[in-house]
Amino acid sequence: MTTTELSRLEDFQNKGVLKLSNVIDIEKVVDIRTRFWHEINHKFGINIDEPSTWFSNANNPVGNTRAKRLNGMGSIMRDLKASGKLDEIEHAIQPAIDHVFGAHAWRPLDLWYSLLSFPGSETVWNVPHQSWHSDEPIVVGDANPWSLFVFVFLDNVSAHMGATTVVSGSHRRAESLAKVLGTPNNEALINAFESVNSGLFENPKDVTLLPMDQVLEPLIQEDPWFQALVNEGSPDKRIQRFIEEGSTHNSIEQKVVPLTGVAGDIIVFDPRCLHTFSANISNLPRQVLRLDFRRQ
Repeated sequence: MTTTELSRLEDFQNKGVLKLSNVIDIEKVVDIRTRFWHEINHKFGINIDEPSTWFSNANNPVGNTRAKRLNGMGSIMRDLKASGKLDEIEHAIQPAIDHVFGAHAWRPLDLWYSLLSFPGSETVWNVPHQSWHSDEPIVVGDANPWSLFVFVFLDNVSAHMGATTVVSGSHRRAESLAKVLGTPNNEALINAFESVNSGLFENPKDVTLLPMDQVLEPLIQEDPWFQALVNEGSPDKRIQRFIEEGSTHNSIEQKVVPLTGVAGDIIVFDPRCLHTFSANISNLPRQVLRLDFRRQ
């Protein structure tokens, strides 16, 4: 690895979030974006250039005041994958992952996800206070996640377009909690993640881990910063406290990071980090896809 690559890896290990710019050629992005919207138009009658079609069906997209998503996108992503249209995107992402995390250390799963979201009814962007969660348990003694989430930007995405927000460093806070609160005999939970953890354990029942739903509450109890994070507050003060300033607890830096980028960028993040979605107050859909990688 080069010095730059080592620095990026260390940055990811500390923060749990890493942006890699211009990974995918813009021509390839435009091609998949065009196909993506063609399929959406065919299935839902929605045209990106005609906002009047976005909500013509009162039952879909669905969501709350923050943002709305289309139900039924799974079949579109499966069809795009089966067509081979996503192969060139994967072929561009893999070397970028290899350069940072080591050759052949991570490989993509077959399943892609759409993170497309449409504007909600909120008109002022704020650091979200609800729905903070993680998507993977913390295993005691294992500094690495079972998987990596890779966000692929099909268009320019700003925070105001409903960007996913991540608490950088929260996976390390969770690691500290797991040493105290983790328990063995979690075979059912481990088996639920078989697609990304098979072969990592000799005896799953002996693995000590902290489940995802047992991370946030202890952090709220021990840290006023997290207590404030999950309570409402004015946008200006919350943006300053959580995004601009952040906090440090037991030498672990933590900040709210909106996952923003331009077409062709990717963002890699550790699914053990606490994250949630923010309000899309723009007049544009957020066009992001997700591809997961598993350890080899």
